Amino acid sequence: MSVTLAPTIENHVEDVLKPLDNLQECDTVAGISLGILVFLSLVVCFFGYRIYKFAFVVFAFLLGFGIEAAVGSAWLANNPEPNGVTEKVIILVCCVLWGTLFLVLAQRYRETIEKLIGFFFGACVGLVFTGAVLYVLQKPLDNALGSKYQGWENFAGVTLGVPIALLTGYFFRNKVMILVMAVTALVGAAAAWRWGRALIGCAQAEPGVLDNHFVNLVIFIGIASLGLTVQFCFRPHSAPAKTAAPSSVEEEAGAERVEP
Repeated sequence: MSVTLAPTIENHVEDVLKPLDNLQECDTVAGISLGILVFLSLVVCFFGYRIYKFAFVVFAFLLGFGIEAAVGSAWLANNPEPNGVTEKVIILVCCVLWGTLFLVLAQRYRETIEKLIGFFFGACVGLVFTGAVLYVLQKPLDNALGSKYQGWENFAGVTLGVPIALLTGYFFRNKVMILVMAVTALVGAAAAWRWGRALIGCAQAEPGVLDNHFVNLVIFIGIASLGLTVQFCFRPHSAPAKTAAPSSVEEEAGAERVEP
């Protein structure tokens, strides 16, 4: 089963990264570009959670800015009069204000937002797990059940998928850090090896080794596991809460109790 799924996973990764296939040419510019992409991918793989912590508020600002920019663009598109500089300045100022508002709200309610993100991604994990199990069992059960129970996979998908998604979402609601580490480690490792393999191919390495799906899978899992381990071991720790110093009244009361 794992031998069959390995090429499928790799094919999906290659389809996502196909727009950059023109970098496969073995010239100086392509080699430098591939080296930069490999470096950036490894940065994501090994420092994904720290990038996420910094990018969280930046993304909130860009989200608010983009929403207001879309509203302003719709206004300009529906305005029959020629669009002047004044309208664009007004829209730009409003975009900055909206971005700042989203940034402040994201910082203020970060814990709640991260719980929602964790629940959403956890639910997605549950749905993917249910779909994968049903996909694996569909043909054997179709042969065993026959045409009498045709369409059972749709019923089972909804019946099992929804509660499993809710359970996994609830389980991962407070585990955004682990989710971000896992996703960035996997994505970074896949991209790093994808472009690293092209860079190694330019060095005229043995093509049989690079085309071996098992070798590629082992290298991918190794890079992802190393990235996840590094992220977890060097994760940022929250500062311990400081205990408040006792007031002078409490100190005097304590001193009086100590006296005979």
